[in-house]
Amino acid sequence: MLKRVLLFFMLLLLGTGIVSTLAQDTPAPLNAALADLSARVGRTVSLSEVEKWTFLQSSYPSPALGCPQPGVSYLDVVTGGFQFIITFAGTEYDYRVSNDQSIVILCGTAPAPASTPVCPPPDDPAYLLPRLSIGAQARVVAGDLPNLLRDQPGSSGQLLGEIPPGQVFVVQDGPRCSFLDKIIWWQVNFNGLIGWTAEGQDGDYWLEPLDLALTPTPTAIPDPQPIRSSNAAAVQQLYSVEAFGALFLNDRQFVVGAADGTVSLIDYRTNATLQQVQAHTAPVTSVAVGVNAAAFITYIATASAEGQIRLWDVDASDFALRQIAELTGHTSAVTALTFSNRTDLLISGGEDGSVRLWNVSDGTPLATLGGHTAPVVNVAISTTAIISRDSTGRTIVWGVPTGLAG
Repeated sequence: MLKRVLLFFMLLLLGTGIVSTLAQDTPAPLNAALADLSARVGRTVSLSEVEKWTFLQSSYPSPALGCPQPGVSYLDVVTGGFQFIITFAGTEYDYRVSNDQSIVILCGTAPAPASTPVCPPPDDPAYLLPRLSIGAQARVVAGDLPNLLRDQPGSSGQLLGEIPPGQVFVVQDGPRCSFLDKIIWWQVNFNGLIGWTAEGQDGDYWLEPLDLALTPTPTAIPDPQPIRSSNAAAVQQLYSVEAFGALFLNDRQFVVGAADGTVSLIDYRTNATLQQVQAHTAPVTSVAVGVNAAAFITYIATASAEGQIRLWDVDASDFALRQIAELTGHTSAVTALTFSNRTDLLISGGEDGSVRLWNVSDGTPLATLGGHTAPVVNVAISTTAIISRDSTGRTIVWGVPTGLAG
């Protein structure tokens, strides 16, 4: 696997971040990079002719500016400089220029991508379901190996450094996919070092969102007031939770599905975890709660990124979760769940575009509805109709016409 390779150790650079061509102030050292580029292509290249450019200002450990040249010796003298990525005539040029413009290094070139393909491809289940997002904090999974940083998304990218286990970074761009090894890549800023790092492979996540559990509260929350129109302006955050599904079980407890596959029942007034089960081996992507008042049974349905659905009932005395059935049929992540009003049916929708109906009592599959060509993102049911909506906005209403009921 990509992460299980010989690790290269390098000094980390201290930087201020990537700035795009929309910045009002153009760094003067950019002129030195353009002059060198002009000499290489045999004509003057002006900034207006450049298709795209970004820069990273850093303090480098030597005059090599992070790009040592073969056969050249360098003193260990901290040197300020810039990295410019310039796209011109279909080629990306990686330039390093010192602050005083006395050092200009062309570190490397690469063909500029013609376009950015969809990542991950919606019809390829070999990719992990992405769990990160631009602007969010994340970390390398504690206890795992360090994650490598590269200058481009892909295992062929130049090594820039590494992120140790448990260390936090900020996501700046992504996702990008490498198509041969089925890996999703994110551009991250780790202590000023900016590069691309892999999220995982073959069902194994190497990165995780920073907050996977409830933010601790120092004391129990006093009994809150009922929320009405008269006090709506006083509503405020009690605490936060990072979850892939969260619904109220009753007026005091709610159920949370997490990225590590666990499902927890939380008492939000005391911030206490009443029960937690390892419901899935992949991230929980959806949860649903159904109450059969006549039979005094509360049901929970949980679904995973692998397409698995599990049905549970909740013991009212100690909130223990007892698995009723495991439902299989979806070929990729299940993204929507809901119970019928009578709690005899469970309706699911998935990335595979299918809507499926299940018998709640034993998990028997009852029907598969195949009208969508894009991932289903929402399902709802009334006494006489089912509504499903996919990621393109297409909404289908389903029902049993008169005379066709079984």
